[in-house]
Amino acid sequence: MTFRKLVEEAKKLLERAGVSNGKIVLSKNPNYGEATSPIAFDIAKRENLNPVEVAEKIVEKICGGRGRIIESVEALSGYINFKVDWRAYAEEILKTILSEREVYGSSSIGIGKKVIVEHTSVNPNKALHIGHARNVCIGDTLVRLFRFLGYDVLALNYIDDSGTQMADVILGITELGYSAEPPNGVRHDEYFGDVVYVEVSKRIEEDKQLEEKRRQIARMIEERDEKYYHLNRELVLKVLGDQLKTCWRLGASYDILNMESDIISYDIWREVFQKLVEIGAVYKAESGPKAGCWLLDLSKHPVLSKEGDEVLVKSDGSTTYVARDIAYAVWKLRGTSKDFKYRILTIDPWGREVLITDVNGEIEKNIGVPEYVLNVIDVRQKRPQEIIRYALGLLGLPSNRYIHYGYEVVAMSVRDAVKMGYTPEPKQEFVHMSGRRGLYVKVDTLLDMLKEKVSQEVLERHPDWSREKISDVSEKVAVGALRYCLIKPDVDKMIIVDTEEILKLEGDTGPYLQYSYARACRILEKADVDASTNPPPKLMEEEKKLLRRLAYFPTLLEEVGETLLIKTLANYAFNLASDFSKFYEEVPVLHTEEESLKRFRLAEVMAFKITLGNVLKILGIPLVEEM
Repeated sequence: MTFRKLVEEAKKLLERAGVSNGKIVLSKNPNYGEATSPIAFDIAKRENLNPVEVAEKIVEKICGGRGRIIESVEALSGYINFKVDWRAYAEEILKTILSEREVYGSSSIGIGKKVIVEHTSVNPNKALHIGHARNVCIGDTLVRLFRFLGYDVLALNYIDDSGTQMADVILGITELGYSAEPPNGVRHDEYFGDVVYVEVSKRIEEDKQLEEKRRQIARMIEERDEKYYHLNRELVLKVLGDQLKTCWRLGASYDILNMESDIISYDIWREVFQKLVEIGAVYKAESGPKAGCWLLDLSKHPVLSKEGDEVLVKSDGSTTYVARDIAYAVWKLRGTSKDFKYRILTIDPWGREVLITDVNGEIEKNIGVPEYVLNVIDVRQKRPQEIIRYALGLLGLPSNRYIHYGYEVVAMSVRDAVKMGYTPEPKQEFVHMSGRRGLYVKVDTLLDMLKEKVSQEVLERHPDWSREKISDVSEKVAVGALRYCLIKPDVDKMIIVDTEEILKLEGDTGPYLQYSYARACRILEKADVDASTNPPPKLMEEEKKLLRRLAYFPTLLEEVGETLLIKTLANYAFNLASDFSKFYEEVPVLHTEEESLKRFRLAEVMAFKITLGNVLKILGIPLVEEM
């Protein structure tokens, strides 16, 4: 019996009074009941009556009725409150959780529905920094959430292998003498990002001829020039292999990697462009600074028109990234007759195939028609994303299904930037990360720092543990610390990351949640009797508070599935762990002399472990049974 079942029982009692579809919500003040209905206010407003009197009459019609777990119904200040028989409610909550276990909270709401979640999408010329990690953690959490709710989820990673940033790397290798292979012991993503990309970018700023050469290389990559295209693909795959290792370390997985250059290779852009021409949505500029370019007409859009029309094809015939993104969005919504072919790139650490687009691929995959397409992209891309949605609408596609899941960027603390040689302005509070300037904190570097700190603390607590066990636990705690740090803030709030602050493992953190889970495991391990869902005559308030939180989990998940506010899940996990901490302090479990009471409280601990474990899995925070 979860809160959802309590709602169903309350609705049946309202129907007894002639009230149908009555809204039932969690009571803000448990002293008045576990659930409450504001339906009297809706009726009073509609019929011009007094809500207090309406509520009282509804309760009278219920005739003091009770349900299997609802003990009484009362009217107070216009609200209809439902109080429960806590013995019956507690038993049903625990029976439900202990029987459903790892599927507790899951739902069939998504059965038969497809959702596409695209995230990460880091240019394949650098290692991931912590700004990219926010994208990875948000996107992967959405994938996990929707799968838990029963949806058929396709996790995509868009590989921008045809932009100017890759042209920088190719320019460095073909024209400026940089090696195509990193020094021994250095990863490809670090070498190309930290050395080649940064240094070539500086040289381009000083030499306009190099800038023009870069443009030529970018165009030749798009046109599949024998030399530049194949060199580019070779380097991209090497960097991508390293990037995937970082993403896997964070717990993120992907079904398909779509290469941007293949949007051109498979003629997806060509077909979409022809449709745009046919409906008169694009035009070719005949004069001015954009002469020879093809532009998307935005004159009829009330907001986008203020910044002018959008270039889709440059005067030299090469496409802009917005053009390629429009074509890609059309493909996601199944609005094109063209499709990719794939090959298996690799097998991820969980034994799943990872597909990648390939013009010589032999695998065909029908992705189906999605209910929604979620694109996890930072807020700086708001205008391009709105242009894409507008273009989808012009093409007659359901643009409302194409969702830009925007989030604010991650910035560096001034303290960290200074360590990297940056000279701050007076009173500067943060520094935006920049690949071109070499100002960023790499994900693996930060995880290694976290892991080292955790290892020292674990070794002090458990000097008898093997080196392998310490490393395993420390890695899990490091990942949990970083993921939680990047998931718990509002997505519309910038995160200013300071490596010294994130290395603090106390308070509202991932390690605190992992420790709570480990504490529950330890209690259950020490138990000398089996758990039982048979409740005592009376429950302590700390027990009720914990059970109340546990019962609400399935309802909360469906709410997050609608609002997409994943920070709500992080908040729930922290509040649940806090409730358990108070329960642990105030409610004796192992030291209770009465065996029946001990067995019931062990069931409460087990239910907490199951529920926290399930929410941590959705958040991508590794479970740790010992810390």
